[in-house]
Amino acid sequence: MKRLTLPLTAIGAMLSTVAIGPNGIAQAQPAKGAPAAYERVREVMNDRFKDMKLAGDPDKDFATLLIAHHEDLIFLARTQLEHGADEQLRRVAQKIIDEQQKQINELKEWQVRNRQPDYRARTDQPPHGSGPLDQKAGQTAQVQAAAPAQPAAQPAAASQLPLVSGTVEKVDAGAGKVTIDHGPIPNLDMDAMSMVFRVQDPALLQGVKAGDKVQFQADRVNGQISVVRIQKGK
Repeated sequence: MKRLTLPLTAIGAMLSTVAIGPNGIAQAQPAKGAPAAYERVREVMNDRFKDMKLAGDPDKDFATLLIAHHEDLIFLARTQLEHGADEQLRRVAQKIIDEQQKQINELKEWQVRNRQPDYRARTDQPPHGSGPLDQKAGQTAQVQAAAPAQPAAQPAAASQLPLVSGTVEKVDAGAGKVTIDHGPIPNLDMDAMSMVFRVQDPALLQGVKAGDKVQFQADRVNGQISVVRIQKGK
């Protein structure tokens, strides 16, 4: 039998990818590209639904949105399998992939069946718009129609917003986005974290680059958390 001999450089490369856990079992180490990979996951999960066109049919839209949700979870789980080190979390990720893919297959089977000329929903199924939430919404609309109109809520004035310190990690001026590793944001009840923000005005990003220490103000603008003011810190 021939003995397999590996050069020292190859052995070193193999050892650099594992570490010994507290139970004495070798564990894979996170790849250097993990932060960028998870940033991509967050970006995809944030943006996937923004431009998705809906059919206006609650059954079709439910299936479409649910498939997209399951695909997001699979994307996240595959990223964990590629970069994660913890064996328990890797098992969780694999379980997510198996379960979500099964549901995707069921939903796509329904989409195919729904497009058939002879497709019929259950004969005793109530018509669209007759569910309890639709009925409640209709009653609310009647009450609102009878009440005087109220002015729409406006974002808080800049003078009322706290100034938050942070470090710019990425600037995407074309998309009007900036990634900031920041401290707590009290008015949004947000803990310290790294997050991708939209900017209320893309002109705010002029002169801002990755690595800059900044102070900024953030608020909800048209339902989205946005940077409304940003300046370079000391």
